[in-house]
Amino acid sequence: MNAVAGIATTDLLKRRFLQADDPLAMPKRILIAAADAALVVELARLVRTLDIEPVARTRAAAAIAALGAGPFDLCLVDLALPADEGIAVIMKAQAARRPVATVALAPQGAGAVEALCAGAAEIVARRFCPVRLAALMRRLSDGTAAPRAGVPIVGDHPRVRQALERVAEIAATDAPVLLCGETGTGKESFARLLHAASARAAGPFVAVNLAGLPESAAEAELFGQDGGPANDNEVGRAGWWAAASGGTLFIEEVDGLPARTQARLLEHGDDGPRIVVASRLAPDEIAGAGRLLPALQARLQAGTIELPPLRERREDIPALAEGFRRQVNAREGRKVPGFALDVMRRLSQHDWPGNVRELENLVERLVVMAGTRMVVMKDLPAHLRIQVIDFERATRRLPIGGVDLRELLAELEGAIIAEALARTAGNRNRAAELLGLNRTTLVEKLRRRSVA
Repeated sequence: MNAVAGIATTDLLKRRFLQADDPLAMPKRILIAAADAALVVELARLVRTLDIEPVARTRAAAAIAALGAGPFDLCLVDLALPADEGIAVIMKAQAARRPVATVALAPQGAGAVEALCAGAAEIVARRFCPVRLAALMRRLSDGTAAPRAGVPIVGDHPRVRQALERVAEIAATDAPVLLCGETGTGKESFARLLHAASARAAGPFVAVNLAGLPESAAEAELFGQDGGPANDNEVGRAGWWAAASGGTLFIEEVDGLPARTQARLLEHGDDGPRIVVASRLAPDEIAGAGRLLPALQARLQAGTIELPPLRERREDIPALAEGFRRQVNAREGRKVPGFALDVMRRLSQHDWPGNVRELENLVERLVVMAGTRMVVMKDLPAHLRIQVIDFERATRRLPIGGVDLRELLAELEGAIIAEALARTAGNRNRAAELLGLNRTTLVEKLRRRSVA
């Protein structure tokens, strides 16, 4: 071996040694999971134009094994893989030691909703535009792309599955949609899911809340202002309707809009953005309140999706809490391994008046506070630290070994007081009313429990 070759070999070995310890120095790789040979060739050719190494696997099992074996900067998954195996690849990519952003290729939109719920970052048509896909791959593979916003849609409750099925049915259409659910149930997340699974995914997603504004101000914000003093906000002058053109306009608390503004929504129809609106009321309550124009409600009726409150799908709470824990760990650099069993049990028993959003906020606080250890009961706020017996499932018969009745009743009293305070945001006057007590009696009970 000559001297030049020896130096080159030494430099190569040095680079490989450094790359083994520094993931950022390693050559970029994109995993392609697709059974269609022609599609694999086309995708691999496009990946090489970005100076990135393509790694192709034609079976889902092989792609999953590859994700477990080594790091990738991006994963392209063909949803035409048999038996929904593409979803399994996406889930494995998200569960990898270093989660891998995934782009799902959907044949005529099929499987888009499932892929997004599994964690796909983007959905593109299987008959893709090479220029747009190349730009998307470049953006996602450099690690600087912003994650999708919104509360994750997690859950196996029948009503959640039903809502997701409705999203899958209407996402590919331009039909207007009405999302009904209490505050914090994830209405904006469902709106973003509708947008991401639609043909408008490349367009803007604009979320606005104009409830309570005077009629003139609401119309100016929504449809723009032709004259008058200049507005420093360019988007505000044009109006949110124009800003969302070609994409999706999400309007919160639509039943709080002035009647004339609702009428103008009807007049504009399908001109510009797709309309997705939300209300905190149930569909029958909207009709009874009379706050939504009958013509607008009739137009939204076919696209109505109702989201259940968290207290009605308690079995989803552990999965939601775990998902939030992983997100906060990754975002804040924490290493919290999980929740103690009594903590998870307590979270599952709480009524969550703020729904999923309240759970997310609490988990974020707990994970940041715990740092690297497990979340334990003492980490919970005072109103959640009291151990609660599930009286709906527990037997009402006296156990053979007897029971400490005073302790049992004290535990029940403490749990109910805690729930009353939680529902009233700590307002002792209102909590006392819920419990049929004088405020002084409630304060004394709290003092005895060292909660006050």
